[in-house]
Amino acid sequence: MPNKPNLEICLVDDDVMCLNLYKQLLKQLGYSNIELFDNGQDCLDNMEKVHPDVIFLDYNMEGLNGMEVLTKIKQFDKDIIVLFISGHENLETAINAMKQGAVDYLSKASLGPEKMREVMERVENMVPVRAGTKKTKSFFQKLFS
Repeated sequence: MPNKPNLEICLVDDDVMCLNLYKQLLKQLGYSNIELFDNGQDCLDNMEKVHPDVIFLDYNMEGLNGMEVLTKIKQFDKDIIVLFISGHENLETAINAMKQGAVDYLSKASLGPEKMREVMERVENMVPVRAGTKKTKSFFQKLFS
């Protein structure tokens, strides 16, 4: 299996079965740095610790919905690649998600092994050069934060 970029990937979905399926699909493609969150708030609470390169984000969740979580993710770091995943295909929602900074809107029904491979090939070409390097604050950022 070819070496994959050292991407930090977060999966956010209130459906645990979907989380585990996506994790397995990514592991089969050679990715290993995968964090699972069953709600948007847990993901947001761990952004400093994980500082993901890529987030697969369910649109329709209890508590904070995907759009609210996306807004906060982009406030944290506009370079994080966010892909929406939804059980409902809705063109208006997809357009709004893209306007807010998501790079794709995927149907859960279509996300099998081949689709995940295609998505991750595109993602690898979008990831900033920073992938694989630690995203730590500088001495001065730590001193004055």
